[in-house]
Amino acid sequence: MRVSMNSVRENCYTAYFRPRSYKFTDVIESVKAAKTLNKFVSINYLNCPGFTDSEKETEAFLSFAVTTGIDMIQWRNLNFDPNRYFRLMKEIENPGRPIGMAAVIQKISDHCPDLIHGYFNPPKKK
Repeated sequence: MRVSMNSVRENCYTAYFRPRSYKFTDVIESVKAAKTLNKFVSINYLNCPGFTDSEKETEAFLSFAVTTGIDMIQWRNLNFDPNRYFRLMKEIENPGRPIGMAAVIQKISDHCPDLIHGYFNPPKKK
């Protein structure tokens, strides 16, 4: 199962995706249900340096990865005007100090060593 997310924090996710027929909690519950069924779960993490690498988002993602047991993070570019995105996210809350994307990736790798990082889906195992 692959899930696209710009954030693992409900208020930021909702501001970007503006869900109509579902809620953020449905997304989280779907991930948990898939993992309960031993399914491979990949997150399309739509990232934007300055937001994705903020201290708050990094800590939230680490907590999400550990509690859900996701298998893969696919680093995707957020195809959105970054100035507009930053304004939108800052209206919700101050994201905190950015620590740099390399630091985020390293921190996630250190805390979740089995989490696969990539850009493409892995081949199906035989």
